[in-house]
Amino acid sequence: MARRTEEHDYRDCTDPDCPRFPCRVYKEGIQAGYWRGYMDGESAGFAAGYAAGAASAAPAAG
Repeated sequence: MARRTEEHDYRDCTDPDCPRFPCRVYKEGIQAGYWRGYMDGESAGFAAGYAAGAASAAPAAG
């Protein structure tokens, strides 16, 4: 479903006191280091061969 241009997106919200639940939860996760941990984990997984394993497990095209 396409987003309306006037819709409030929690990822773009800059109001530190926004009362919307998605905005608060997103900001709390960012402050708690979720995004940094996610990126570090993804990098470690790819370095350990996750991409090669995922590619070999993917169904063959055709």
